[in-house]
Amino acid sequence: MKKYFYLLLIPLFILVSCKSTQATQEKPNVIIIMTDDQGNNLECLGNPWLKTPNINQMAEESVQLTNFHQDMLCTPSRASLMTGRNAIRTGAWRTSRGRSMMRAEEVTIAEIFKENGYRTGQFGKWHLGDTWPFRSQDQGFEEVVGHLCGGIGQISDHWGNDYFDDVYQHNGVPEQYEGYCTDVFFNETIRFIKEEKGLPFMIYLAPNVTHLPANVAEEYSKPWEEKGHPPKQAIYYGMITNLDENMGRLMKALDEEGIKDNTIIVYTTDDGTAGYASQFDENGWPTEQGFNMGQRGGKGSSYEGGHRLFSFITWPEGGLNKRKEVNELTGVIDVMPTVLDLCNIEVPENLDLDGVSITPALYGKKIPGSGERSIVISKFNNDESDTLTGNMCVMYKDWRMNHLWELYNVADDREQRNDISGTNPLVMDQMKEIYNKWLSHTTGDIKDPVRFILGDPRGKKISLTTQDTYMPKGNSAFAQSHISDLNDKNGPWKVKIVTKGHYRFTLSRYPIYTGIPFNKNYKKDFENFDAAVAKVAIGDQISEMKIKATDSKVVFEMDLEQGDADLQTWLISSEGKEIPSYFVDIEIIN
Repeated sequence: MKKYFYLLLIPLFILVSCKSTQATQEKPNVIIIMTDDQGNNLECLGNPWLKTPNINQMAEESVQLTNFHQDMLCTPSRASLMTGRNAIRTGAWRTSRGRSMMRAEEVTIAEIFKENGYRTGQFGKWHLGDTWPFRSQDQGFEEVVGHLCGGIGQISDHWGNDYFDDVYQHNGVPEQYEGYCTDVFFNETIRFIKEEKGLPFMIYLAPNVTHLPANVAEEYSKPWEEKGHPPKQAIYYGMITNLDENMGRLMKALDEEGIKDNTIIVYTTDDGTAGYASQFDENGWPTEQGFNMGQRGGKGSSYEGGHRLFSFITWPEGGLNKRKEVNELTGVIDVMPTVLDLCNIEVPENLDLDGVSITPALYGKKIPGSGERSIVISKFNNDESDTLTGNMCVMYKDWRMNHLWELYNVADDREQRNDISGTNPLVMDQMKEIYNKWLSHTTGDIKDPVRFILGDPRGKKISLTTQDTYMPKGNSAFAQSHISDLNDKNGPWKVKIVTKGHYRFTLSRYPIYTGIPFNKNYKKDFENFDAAVAKVAIGDQISEMKIKATDSKVVFEMDLEQGDADLQTWLISSEGKEIPSYFVDIEIIN
């Protein structure tokens, strides 16, 4: 299923063009850091309350991309980062509803670095698939320590994780760790760096902060409450304060190892400020106690505050060690081709990337063709073609078209307060043409669901949760609390049966390893669920079984033919209430 491209190692010679004076005889190390929901909340970007001295220092030693754009949500930004392609083409274009798995055949930045002699490590958040073949260790990363799902405490994450002393997945195996989540992920990154193997490394460090559920030690949040900030905002700022301390630890470790100068670091965040942080009002404009860098919107918004975000790139040995700004239109899709270019690694043409190398701009030159470049981002609700005109933004020069009917010029109106679509009909026509061309290049991918693979010997047993049921609208349970709430939104998992055979389906309300029975509520005192019947359907087969409320699981066995199918489960109470089986393990047993 996987497409592997075996790349020729390019001899390291003195580069011509913009990098000619920055050549190095050794392969540089690479660290790509992507935080979660941080927005532009840094002291060096103008936040009047935060103190981030270590990140400030990094910014002073970096090229800063001041017109850099992510997608509007976690998953799509991360898919684009990994592939250099518009997220919608990868299958991972939402955070739920069965659209957060990246196609296994996508070639990732980790795979290319690995094939070119690099050690590869991923620490923290992935959010591009929790089971084979979508996990980071299946996509080119040799060493992985991180949580599952979109955030700690979500449904597939280890039960009971709360940011402190959690259980994380170490190369696919649950392992107990001591300490705060951000500290752990930086500890593991530093450990990986110090494991001397005689090879350069490529690291994807993705702290889960500042994502919900917001949690940090009181020593970090209390000072902000004492200054009059709302409790959630105090926690938010506390998490960033802790993050800054860890960034200092990372820089110190690189310095102690003698490799700081020859390490390329890209630091950014995946989308705008999280809404719970009380940074903006209902229209997206900053509140009196909020900061949004003079931009409108936060996470999930198509306005600038939802996607125009900081990006710092530093590499002292490559001459990228002094603050300068690049204001050309750039985006997360450019990270992969740019970093590969800096490391003198060719990108096979048949990857069909949407991003470009912005290396010339890093060295003070123009990116070829950048003057006519456009970038499109979107947050579609489902896969129906008649609803593809939802929350989106077309970016071209200083123009922004939002929702297909609003137009702004952000050079004159960074806060996007004045819709000028009515007085610029020709620009609107041009922007719509850009959007329609982009749509024609992507709609086939939207309608082609990413399917879970059943019966492959490399993934003989897989585990699914309702996080990934394929919903046309609304969300089935994706947080651990939704199970106690008896969330009854139900839909199918899209599967592909690759081996004809006998399969075992194990249904449970809670993760099987917990042993919690169907009728018990976890932590919250809700009405018990008196489970009486379990049902599973796959393709045209339906099977039911009577169960006891005190059981913790129920097992079905079915013979399956090869082909695509929908898999759906139900738990039915003695009173007739139906909920999905929030968890199902599937294994081929012959």
